[in-house]
Formats: sequence, structure tokens, C-alpha cells
Amino acid sequence: MTIATETKVQQVMQINLVTITPKTSIYEASKLMDEENVGTVLIVGEQKKLLGMITDRQIVTRVVARKRDLGTTTADEIMTRWPMTIFPETTCKEALDIMGDYGYRRLPVEKDGKLVGIISMSDLAPVVEFDDECISDMVRELSDDVRCK
Repeated sequence: MTIATETKVQQVMQINLVTITPKTSIYEASKLMDEENVGTVLIVGEQKKLLGMITDRQIVTRVVARKRDLGTTTADEIMTRWPMTIFPETTCKEALDIMGDYGYRRLPVEKDGKLVGIISMSDLAPVVEFDDECISDMVRELSDDVRCK
């Protein structure tokens, strides 16, 4: 057993979420990301239902690089729809495996169909032991991810 296999996501996830609605402009989303010092905003609908997410990289590649208007382009036009989520009871090792398998840097956390948190690689770093095989697996899989090259 390692710390990562014994620790649940709910113990290390972020619960102060930065959320917007689907019709929020990319300008407003970017401004909020800057104010809150985050690289991801979560798009939610009624009753905290997760609809999608936007990263700072997506804003650059899907809006700025294509010379789209920041004030009129909305979140629902560029967001990743229905992102993969995990449960609060998921182990940190399982979360790391998912991140490594799919090349994700962050995973939203849902319980009973509602958004309750988000976890990133930096949240998981404290529970991963340096001799833990999940580190080498994650680094290897992220290094092999063709999307990162």
C-alpha cells in the first residue's frame, strides 16, 4: 500500500470552484481566471450540473489564435463538453492512472450528478511517494502523449 492508494480524492481536491455559465463571454471567463489565479473554469448549468470546462490553453488556441472576438465568443462555443469526471471516493492512485491514460491535467469531481470539486496533478503531488510506480507511469504516459508534442 502507498499513500496514493490509501488517500481518497475528497481528501485533497479543491472545493472552491471557479464556475461560469455557458453564455459567459470568453473575456469574462479569462478575467475570472486571472482574478482567481486558475487555469481552468468549469461550466455549470442548473443545480451545479457540470456541462463542460475551459482551460487557458483552449482560450489561446480556440479563440486568440483564430482571431475570434473575446467579448462575443461564449464558453459553450469552445468548451470541452461533458468532461470525464471522477467520484470523491476515487483513490488518488486511480485518479493519477486516469490522468496518465488520457493525458489530463485536471479532473472534475462529481457526487450524485453534482459538481463538488476538481483535482489537478499539483493537488495529487503531496500524496505520491517518490518511489511510487504511479509517478513513473504517469510521467511515461504523459511523455508519450502525442497531443503534447
